[in-house]
Amino acid sequence: MANLVESLVSIVIAGELAAIGLLGATGLIGYAKVTAAHVQLVQTAKQSRYDAIVNYGEVRSVAIFTGEKAAIAECLSGVCGAKIPLPSGVNIKSTFRGIDAKVAGKAGSNVATLISWSSETNSGIGGSYGQHGTITFSHPWTRKKFCLVRGGAHGNLGEVVIKQDKECK
Repeated sequence: MANLVESLVSIVIAGELAAIGLLGATGLIGYAKVTAAHVQLVQTAKQSRYDAIVNYGEVRSVAIFTGEKAAIAECLSGVCGAKIPLPSGVNIKSTFRGIDAKVAGKAGSNVATLISWSSETNSGIGGSYGQHGTITFSHPWTRKKFCLVRGGAHGNLGEVVIKQDKECK
């Protein structure tokens, strides 16, 4: 009888340790997916802003496609290139304008959101019409989130600010 009790206690302890390990592992996976999506967006955004500055007079944009198959694509004059998929399960919330709209949060924002740069604006290099907003990346397996903020208190010079966790509103 003592052998049976010892075995049951061992099984219960092993089960609890496995559950704790699984929770930690899923949180780590979620964190890694959010971080990967964040890096993809920031690098693509920096490159397209640089392209807008170097190719004076051309508008460069980054389209962030939402839904089940989240992806990023660089666009030039409204024509987007190949979609680069983001890690699965990443939730994206954006206040930037929709791909088919001239105003933030309007037509097409449920399909894709667009962050644009322009070489020549009244605000200087990098500013672009209707381009103040925030895009937030999160994952249900972790509380970690990142957001890219442009405009507002940060001006309209095309600069972006990266915030984390509670700073994302």
